Amino acid sequence: MSEAISPRSALSRVARAEGPTELLPLSDPFLRGPRSTKKKPLSPLALTSILAPFLAGPLGSVAAIVFGWAARRELDGVRPERRGYVLATLGMGFGICLTVAWGAAIAFGVWTMEQRHEAELASITNVVASESVEASPEETAEAAEPTAKAVPILQKETSVRKEGSVTLVDVGVSVSSFSQELAKQRAAAAAAGETIVVMTTKGECPSCRSVSSSLVDPLMQTALAKVRLVRVDIDAFEEDLTGLKMPHDRVPGFFLLAPDLYPRDGIDGGEWDEDVPANMAPVLGAFVRGKYDMRRQNFEPSLNGGIKL
Repeated sequence: MSEAISPRSALSRVARAEGPTELLPLSDPFLRGPRSTKKKPLSPLALTSILAPFLAGPLGSVAAIVFGWAARRELDGVRPERRGYVLATLGMGFGICLTVAWGAAIAFGVWTMEQRHEAELASITNVVASESVEASPEETAEAAEPTAKAVPILQKETSVRKEGSVTLVDVGVSVSSFSQELAKQRAAAAAAGETIVVMTTKGECPSCRSVSSSLVDPLMQTALAKVRLVRVDIDAFEEDLTGLKMPHDRVPGFFLLAPDLYPRDGIDGGEWDEDVPANMAPVLGAFVRGKYDMRRQNFEPSLNGGIKL
């Protein structure tokens, strides 16, 4: 009797003949490896961005913004090798806030200094208005005459001395070049934080003597505080003054210098009436601070080649 051959029995015989089969491994998309216990290193840029505002002042605040932005760019990846993204964000935020705060503080400081200068000028006029005792012209002239005669202007050697808060320089006739001496005095003024002012004088000049004798007055001390007053005789240095485009037909003259030693602004004794501190101090105080606008005569500065500004 013949045996019927079924498909299942045929496959089983084939399987027994070929031996066991190997199954291919299946990939699990949700399979994750074990978490690493080692922490990633902290980004140096992120750490610097949080420390810079507190260690380096205004520059550190600006640097914190840069470092924080750079750290965020460094850590803005899928699998960054460092950590500190939140720290970099905080550092950048601190940098922005402190930069605004420092800017406001600096602006307030500048405004305060301007207000202080305004108050100094206002105090000069207030003191003048509050003076109730006035000396007669004869008594004033008699009291000022000994001091005026005691103030030397034309000397052989250059002398430098302090008159209260004013540094007084008398240029001696023995100097070879007034320009060189002026450059030397300007460097000394810059080192001392002073404003250099050139005063032209003449031997027979009552107004020049009045200014010199009035330097000890409190009004003049306030007006010319931190000023280096360089007095030069127009007869001894006429050619030098002409070469520097410094007018000397009216004395006393007062000049502020440009970087090339040429005068950038100037006034003379005609800006006030009687030569007394109450009249001179408000004018000179505003002039040396660059705030003397209402004047009787305008000054036209010149460049080296004589071109008017």
